[in-house]
Amino acid sequence: MATHATAVGWRARWATRENERRRTAYEAAVEAWRRRDIELREFCARAEEPEQRAETPVGLPVALDHDEVVATVQAGAELLEVTARHTAGLPAPELAVVPVGDPVRSPGRTKSIAVVDAGLAVVTDRRLILIGRHGVREWPYPQLTGVAHHPEEPFTLLHEHGPGRIRGVRVPPAAASAFRLRLTVAYADAVGERDALLDRLDEAVVAHWRTQPAAPTPATPAEAPAVARLARPALVAAVAVLVALAGVVGTVRWSTGDRPVVGMNIDGRPGAASTDPDEPSPSTAVEGPLSSTEPSAAPRPDATTAPDTGTAPGPSVGPGTSPGPGPNGGAAPTSPSGQPSASSTGGRPSPSTGSPSPTPVDLCGAPENPYGYNYCGGSYIYEPAADVCDWFDCVDTFWDGRGYLVQCEDGLISMTGVPGGPCADHGGTRRPGYV
Repeated sequence: MATHATAVGWRARWATRENERRRTAYEAAVEAWRRRDIELREFCARAEEPEQRAETPVGLPVALDHDEVVATVQAGAELLEVTARHTAGLPAPELAVVPVGDPVRSPGRTKSIAVVDAGLAVVTDRRLILIGRHGVREWPYPQLTGVAHHPEEPFTLLHEHGPGRIRGVRVPPAAASAFRLRLTVAYADAVGERDALLDRLDEAVVAHWRTQPAAPTPATPAEAPAVARLARPALVAAVAVLVALAGVVGTVRWSTGDRPVVGMNIDGRPGAASTDPDEPSPSTAVEGPLSSTEPSAAPRPDATTAPDTGTAPGPSVGPGTSPGPGPNGGAAPTSPSGQPSASSTGGRPSPSTGSPSPTPVDLCGAPENPYGYNYCGGSYIYEPAADVCDWFDCVDTFWDGRGYLVQCEDGLISMTGVPGGPCADHGGTRRPGYV
């Protein structure tokens, strides 16, 4: 078995790329873990410090008690209101505080939260005050059942006793962690739960320490999956082109101008001579376009000698032709059954009686027919056989169409390209036919 030191080729290249990917992911995870660990430890240290009086803004439009301590003042705060009856997906109130998670989602991401006012938020040792454009709103801590910090968005919900809508405060993301820490510490002091809050912070530090990312296991060339062989852009592009060509080839239809004649390969080059005694050789093959759905014409009888009548010999007549003028002054083409084709009868072939017997196969609801026409799948039938109406029930305007064969809702078949729709008088089009 090849090792990382001895392997070469695509397996070694895959191992190199995979190890680089694992290393990059591990370093990013470690960096995020360290940043979170530092934030939690700073929270613990700041929560243990005694509260310090913040500088009260000049002209604060709210009266404070003479001994009320201001913990923090935050500008650019918004007053939120929960608009939904159900609070599923919103944070629950608990005596815990953690930094805002990364990345912070954009404001207004939570659909059940609406902004109703904005202004200045003041956290004191007794209450939270929001001085907004539409007035002053305050929450004394004894009237709260708890505070709920969203783990990713920079807002805090304030749950009050009694009925009513839940409101909250959102601050700028850069100030969210410090604001929610001061608010939670002030609330815990007011309700006598400071020690419990410190215990919860210590538990958060320990729990986070246990989530330290583990170093990844190095990848070896032996682990390379088979699909890694297509990792090179040139190979992927080549495979994509082949798949696209395969899809196109599956739906290619020969036109009357470029359909190959008997004895010619699909690519247009002369093919090998046929060994089938019933198939004409290239020298005696019927000239002109042949339908891909019709059997080949039978070989003409031996006519290498002709009686000398004193006149130039005219065009030979075989089973596949009938006397009379054709498009170029020759014999008019006929169908394999001996009846005139669509081009010689004005676009409406006459049904024949000498068609081969059908082969019983699953045609997905189509009647038994010698041409394999079905409703299962395949290629569209753009040039149906001249006696198709002997096997299927056709609409009266069947031969007026210039598209492909379809089945109507009442079971009859028609051709697309008919003015007004192929099945306009038969309940609409149900499904196409295939060969």
